[in-house]
Amino acid sequence: MCTTFVEENCKMYFNLFVLWQIIIVLRMIKPSFQIDYEYVLEDESVFAACVDNPPGYSNISGLFDFSDFHTEMLPDGIHVEGKITSTWDVQPTDRVEGHISVLHLDRGTWQPTILNLISRDFCKVYLDPKQYWYRGFPKYIINKEEAMEKCFTNMGTEYVFEPFISKLYFGAGFNVPPGRKRVVITLAAIDLNNATRPNGICFELRGEFQKFKEGMKIE
Repeated sequence: MCTTFVEENCKMYFNLFVLWQIIIVLRMIKPSFQIDYEYVLEDESVFAACVDNPPGYSNISGLFDFSDFHTEMLPDGIHVEGKITSTWDVQPTDRVEGHISVLHLDRGTWQPTILNLISRDFCKVYLDPKQYWYRGFPKYIINKEEAMEKCFTNMGTEYVFEPFISKLYFGAGFNVPPGRKRVVITLAAIDLNNATRPNGICFELRGEFQKFKEGMKIE
């Protein structure tokens, strides 16, 4: 029981105890408000050439051969089946840097947004189920072991897909403004001397984010 002499110290210790309990509770609950979106593509061809293509960069055809890859836009989404084959003329030992940027059409002009992602070693994470893009395409690769071993820096590597309906989902802690978007993806190969090869890849996914659920998630 606090005496008059130690009253201030008792109050201080009590306040510290309460603060510590609050911190423990917050760390256990970790509430996060998230708005979930689906990125609805505007074209069944899925991939488009970059509007501002960096010099020397190829479009998606410089990365994969799509001869045996088939897409069809139906009311429930884009149906996908077949396989793609790596055609990128780089070395298997190269490291791949990936950049993803989202641009928003505002009054006829494409404006950058805060939605950006950089991967310094894309081959290590492109089949990671925790990544945003995983549910879009990598999830449906049948020969995942071969894909993990070789990546697309090995020319001739095949990625065989089970038939699926493409759904691109994204969660954000803020409202994404409505309207057309461009998801711009660039890939650059870095050799063992840390030099960037000139034959990079640039392509886009054009569409619009549509909100489908809003609420609070408890982790």
